[in-house]
Amino acid sequence: MRMVILEKKERLALITLNRPDKLNALNSEAVNALIKAAEEIEKDDDIRVVIITGAGGKAFSSGSDLTELQEITAVELRQRIESPNIIRNLSKPVVAMIQGYALGGGLELALACDIRVASEDAKLGFPEITHGWLPAGGGGTQVLPRLVGEGMAMKLILTGKFISAAEAKQIGLVEMVVPADQLQAETQKLAEDIAEKPVEILRLAKEAIKASVHTNFQSRLNYETALNAICFAIKREEGK
Repeated sequence: MRMVILEKKERLALITLNRPDKLNALNSEAVNALIKAAEEIEKDDDIRVVIITGAGGKAFSSGSDLTELQEITAVELRQRIESPNIIRNLSKPVVAMIQGYALGGGLELALACDIRVASEDAKLGFPEITHGWLPAGGGGTQVLPRLVGEGMAMKLILTGKFISAAEAKQIGLVEMVVPADQLQAETQKLAEDIAEKPVEILRLAKEAIKASVHTNFQSRLNYETALNAICFAIKREEGK
């Protein structure tokens, strides 16, 4: 079974995380497939807008596959936690289509997208602190405060609790909330509306907006990753 499915239709590309039995948790194979899909899309001049979603209807992505974390190498771990940056760095607009759970690294992946559309049944959150680490590498601690404010970011990250789609919309974590049976249609309508605009202007507009909020973003990501490495070191010491 393919961990990530890439479909292209005219000016749109659809990336589907395809591990529905695992709530689309990200393992090494899925991350590698996501990277390849992003690279293919970046080279395809016919694609103007990208939609990312999860298969099965129960989850966008529940985050990192915890059963694999104890076995992967440090290099694989870094690749795993930084995988949202592959999506963030696409030159084409990216829309997250969120149904069900978007948690941890899965929510970081959604935050890496430019626009987030959620179904009314969606649940979003950063449960990492309950496992002993941070939502880090993909910009969890860096992007979230920009979207929802410092205090709300503190609340979400320090409690690890999930919030509803309605609350996510209220605090600015998602841009649209629609009924579950309209999610695909409304997301595609939005993507097609964007795709109608001149391709070069889309690229420049995205670049300009990103520049306004992500200046020195990479240095902040590096700091976030370094702090998370300390968390993992503490957990290993506690486990001895």
